[in-house]
Amino acid sequence: MALRRYTQGRSLNGAKYFRRIVLTYDVACQYQANLQKHFNTSFLDIADIINIIVCLVPKMHLDGHIERCKYEYSLNYVKGMGRSHREGIEPSWAETKQSGGSTRQMNHGHHHDKLNDFHNFWNWLKAEHMCK
Repeated sequence: MALRRYTQGRSLNGAKYFRRIVLTYDVACQYQANLQKHFNTSFLDIADIINIIVCLVPKMHLDGHIERCKYEYSLNYVKGMGRSHREGIEPSWAETKQSGGSTRQMNHGHHHDKLNDFHNFWNWLKAEHMCK
């Protein structure tokens, strides 16, 4: 959790001139509760960026939330989100896990290259199937 928050905080450093930043997370309702406090302690230089961050729950995970969250953190009610579901990365995980056996013994660089190849192929298939 700490590494993710650090990475997120540093990546938002250059985004302070954006109008709005949408973060989606499976438990965004809980995550947002401590976000201001975290930025005030760890990223004081960009703590005011919290004012433009909107935390939402991806559509597949929304059913597991209480009724209030289903409306407050739904992508359906946020201007500019359209019919986005924000689950684009998750469908590839089952396939990615299968590559573990063949990449386990590789050195770090080769392992990284193979996973990049795999995800590039996944993206190519996704783009190809958009036209069908």
